[in-house]
Amino acid sequence: MWDIILWLLLFIGSYLIIFFSADFFIDNLKDVCLIYKLSPFIIGMLILGIDPEESIASIVAAINGLPYISMGNVIGNSIIAMTLPFALPLLVKSLNFKPPATFYFVMLYCLMVIALLGFLFNYILVISGLIALGGYITYLIRNIRHHKKEQEFEMEVIEQELEINEEEIKELIIESKIKKIIYIIIGLTFVFIGGELLVFSAENLIDLFNIPEIFFGSVIIGFVTNVEEITLVIKSIQKKSIEIGFGGMIGKLIWNLTITFGLSGIIIMNINFNWILIWNWLILIGIIIFFNISSIKGKLKKRDGIILFSVFIFFILLNFLLI
Repeated sequence: MWDIILWLLLFIGSYLIIFFSADFFIDNLKDVCLIYKLSPFIIGMLILGIDPEESIASIVAAINGLPYISMGNVIGNSIIAMTLPFALPLLVKSLNFKPPATFYFVMLYCLMVIALLGFLFNYILVISGLIALGGYITYLIRNIRHHKKEQEFEMEVIEQELEINEEEIKELIIESKIKKIIYIIIGLTFVFIGGELLVFSAENLIDLFNIPEIFFGSVIIGFVTNVEEITLVIKSIQKKSIEIGFGGMIGKLIWNLTITFGLSGIIIMNINFNWILIWNWLILIGIIIFFNISSIKGKLKKRDGIILFSVFIFFILLNFLLI
């Protein structure tokens, strides 16, 4: 009994660290985007989109002969990342944003097909993993080449959203640039520390309750390794920096389907057919299609939030019922 109370307190305390660190991090990242004239969307993709914690969880599971935890985490983590962080703010207000380039959705569709082939056919997982890793290189090259082209428009968007005029921007530039970067590093460091403590406490709680492998990988690990990202996205939306949050989630999804899937797939080599994995894949492809259609309008409404939250609940119930 006391063990459960101890790990629950650590779990709650870890989230509080993430919550306040995320607030500090987003404030300073937003300022740095303005000072250095960086694209908030691309910065979000390259900073918030990198998720070593989730990758480590999947890779360690793969090394230890737990393929369903590994692959379940890749898909489950992505589903949670694209539903809950947007559903909760949308239940309160609508969000306007600059539609992401078509390139990102085309890439996501290709990566999803690659992942599906790895799940369906024996020993294709290694090839799928190698192709997925190559996809991340393509993604980086594309961002570097198109950064200058997109940054001018992105800056106009964020300045309008934040209602910041030229005088305020000059005041920001006067402030120490190095100080802002240090603050970003400190904020992100504490977010990661909170995340590690959260995962550690969650794993101990899971052991105490004896949760099955596939449910553990698809839902529990997927949710726990997503807590800091969920908080960062919600904070970015609250601070009228939706481009950072949206870019972060697109980047995270690409990271999951390239780096995490690729390395884990190469280690696992082969995975037996599993219906829960396929059902979760169908849910994720449906979410990507939903965001693709919604991005054409450049707006998400309360109705969209209800849809995303319903998909999240369906995902949880499905995985629970199919254990």
